[in-house]
Amino acid sequence: MARIDSLGESSSWLVPEKKKAGKKDKAQRRTFSELVESAAEGERAAEEDSSPSDAQRGIQELLDGVFDSGDALKRAPTMDTIREYRQRVKDFVKYVVRNSVHVEETASGANILKRKRFTLIRVIDEKLDALAASVLSGQKEQIAILAQIDQINGMLVDLIS
Repeated sequence: MARIDSLGESSSWLVPEKKKAGKKDKAQRRTFSELVESAAEGERAAEEDSSPSDAQRGIQELLDGVFDSGDALKRAPTMDTIREYRQRVKDFVKYVVRNSVHVEETASGANILKRKRFTLIRVIDEKLDALAASVLSGQKEQIAILAQIDQINGMLVDLIS
């Protein structure tokens, strides 16, 4: 949009659309500390609401979903069953990572140029970690099907580009 000065002539100076849109978004932005606090409150509420029996029921439902969709994938490897199986496995792995592993990052030294970042992964729930490993090893055939499909999709993308 061209700007018009008091004489009625348009100038070549334009106001970028990004600047206009950026002014509107500033009112809706939250600070980083607010985001961290809200995430921490959500985690605390989730921890308080869930009891061990609820957690056991939740993991059992996720496992049943993985096995049911895995059997459906073996019987009929269609795109719908593949998507469903991927989503079920993704949900299961997300649950295991959230509840059995704790990730901690530390930085060494005071010198900014020589500082190294270390990531420490602690296994909190050994049984849940072992369960995840056994489930994924038991689903080798279905995961092999997914790997072949991903390989074919990669070849198709290579052909297109």
